[in-house]
Amino acid sequence: MNLSDMDMLQDYEKDARMAMLGHAIIESDVMDTQLRAIIHKGYEAASRSQKKAADLIMARGDRP
Repeated sequence: MNLSDMDMLQDYEKDARMAMLGHAIIESDVMDTQLRAIIHKGYEAASRSQKKAADLIMARGDRP
């Protein structure tokens, strides 16, 4: 099976989106404010990464 660069980029974007959603779910369950802040940083990092990948995919004329 040959994967193109676009296939791998789309897979990365999907994984970053899933990481973002996972962090959001975990953050909503955590009661400790310090731990919640740490998890929120992970959410923000995943969100930035997902947006960059999605923007690159769309700039190349494809859909994430």
